[in-house]
Amino acid sequence: MILEHIGIAVNDIEASLTHFRILFGASPYKTEEVTSEGVRTHFFNAGGTKIELLESLHDDSPIARFLEKRGPGLHHLAFHTTDADADFKRLQEAGYRVLGDGPKRGADNKDIFFVHPSDTAGVLTEFCMAVR
Repeated sequence: MILEHIGIAVNDIEASLTHFRILFGASPYKTEEVTSEGVRTHFFNAGGTKIELLESLHDDSPIARFLEKRGPGLHHLAFHTTDADADFKRLQEAGYRVLGDGPKRGADNKDIFFVHPSDTAGVLTEFCMAVR
């Protein structure tokens, strides 16, 4: 399994963008809205590791609920998969609580799904596959 990116939920996107620009010495290489999830993503390249800042677009989005409950910080770890459908089914059959009915389109032109943090040591875990 290869780490694909680290997702960080932020309250103040402008302050966070400034912080990470200084930290990495670079601007985000990609910003994208995923309207179905109510989120805007900002991707940085940190020496080969992607960092995704997650900005809520409205008060009832999953990111807004996360921020209200836990505050800003680590939201998820994402791992690359070559077959999102097969991994979704494999983890579901192994008894993991996978979220949703199957992989769906996410940011960065990827099909994604998540495993509930209660089953993964408290860390929301994403699996993502580049759309062919």
